[in-house]
Amino acid sequence: MAPWLALAVLTVLGVAAARRPPAERAREVLKAQRCGACHDSTVSTENQRALAVYDLTEPRWPARMSDAQLPKLLTRLKSAPAPDRKVVSDFIAAELKARTSGRR
Repeated sequence: MAPWLALAVLTVLGVAAARRPPAERAREVLKAQRCGACHDSTVSTENQRALAVYDLTEPRWPARMSDAQLPKLLTRLKSAPAPDRKVVSDFIAAELKARTSGRR
């Protein structure tokens, strides 16, 4: 593949990824970091306490999380790559901002 074509494909893929909602990008990171072992009801239903906090299979998976619980997602990602932590951090900021503006 010609270098310019490879660059064009990567650019298109990057733009498409950036257009996905922050919650979707965060969901992908959390699944990749194995959070789904406890927070995905299609994987396991053994840990009901974890599923009560959030279930990655739900369209609005962070809806049951409190404002205080959202930032705790990052504490579980200490060993994740920096770009993955940034995706989740950006999601948390966007979610908290949306909640704040929705309360006014």
